[in-house]
Amino acid sequence: MDDRSVESVSSVGDDWLHMGEWKYSLFFDPLSDVGAHPVVKEIEQYIEHRQLDEHQFFRLANHSKSALVLWATQELVMTNAFSQLVLRAASCIPNVHARAVLVEIASGEHGSSRRGIAKHAHPWLLSQLGSSIDLDLVQVSPAEPTIMFIRRLATHIDTLLNMLAYIGVGNERLIIPEYTAVKKCFAEQWPESMYKLFLDANLNEDISHSQLCYLLASMVIKSEKDAESFKSAAIASIDSRFEYFDGLQALVESEIGD
Repeated sequence: MDDRSVESVSSVGDDWLHMGEWKYSLFFDPLSDVGAHPVVKEIEQYIEHRQLDEHQFFRLANHSKSALVLWATQELVMTNAFSQLVLRAASCIPNVHARAVLVEIASGEHGSSRRGIAKHAHPWLLSQLGSSIDLDLVQVSPAEPTIMFIRRLATHIDTLLNMLAYIGVGNERLIIPEYTAVKKCFAEQWPESMYKLFLDANLNEDISHSQLCYLLASMVIKSEKDAESFKSAAIASIDSRFEYFDGLQALVESEIGD
């Protein structure tokens, strides 16, 4: 695959509008399955070391319905933004084989629409969870940690490797420990709510989605520089999610203090 599809995806319009520079391989060259790059193991070790599911926010949420309400309101903001950003990212990838990976993730987020309702779409499943806990819709607005998190995500999908790091690692991969922890909190605090449908749908899909991103990254990494770039972006994306939960923790603790 042409190096430009690795280094820059935000200029995809220039790639095909400047017909004098049009290059067949950029769009059509198949990818070579090379297996997982060693850098994937390094990233996984970092995830294991950080232990998102042990974050203090989840310890608070295990004993506080208000913390779960905060999580639900911010997740309602987050899930639509993430779904949209995945679609935007997919549209910016020139190579059809690489683009298919992001399209598959976007499809998993949205499902199909029948009679005007995408009943399996993750945002819609989350909306039903919100209804089951009588969530006041006035409470659903982006808090500062959420705004900053989405801003960081939107800013760092400018290259294919950055995309795969922030979407595949910082989101899809970290959803696994996050939603596992949230599921335990709902089982403890709100067992009668519709939490399983939304959380299980994500947990089941995001395992495969994160693996797809790891495999695609491994296919397009061509040098040590590429590998270091992907690792650096992945670690930054993991830290970004921790920063988000640090912010939610601070909001809960300030409420308790009041």
